[in-house]
Amino acid sequence: MGPRHLWGPKRPLCARKAPISLSRPAQYHLLPLPDGSWETISCLASVIRCRAAVPTVILDVTAVERLTIDALAVLVRKAMRLHSVGGELLLAGPCLAVRKVIERTGTVSLLPVFADGAAAVNALAEDGRAWRRAELTAGHSTLFTDPPPPSDPPPPSLGRPRP
Repeated sequence: MGPRHLWGPKRPLCARKAPISLSRPAQYHLLPLPDGSWETISCLASVIRCRAAVPTVILDVTAVERLTIDALAVLVRKAMRLHSVGGELLLAGPCLAVRKVIERTGTVSLLPVFADGAAAVNALAEDGRAWRRAELTAGHSTLFTDPPPPSDPPPPSLGRPRP
């Protein structure tokens, strides 16, 4: 039986691009996202930058009820960064509201969405390799060799005094 994508048994929410290079390790990080706030997602992006050992991340978003555009922008930047080192960011278990935000903003191609973590892993395994979960590194990651970008300022609605 094929992966359980959101639109039928074999069709993902988005068509995945050409297969990623087989030279990357067949490992992924599975990280839970407890909410869709900008602060939480920014913190998660820092964790990925500093502690990811492999470039493929499955983000379990089952607990996220809504996602702001500012938070989505952080996820898109992180997905682009993972793509630049041969990986990808996959979203597992989004609710309808989160899926709609991703569809309406046109970010589906960067953030593939799957019914759950198992479906995301099955989609990865379509390259014929046996994928396994990897833990985050205890020290600083060597995945990203360039210096970390300056931290994102909070969106205007968070913490900036109004003139």
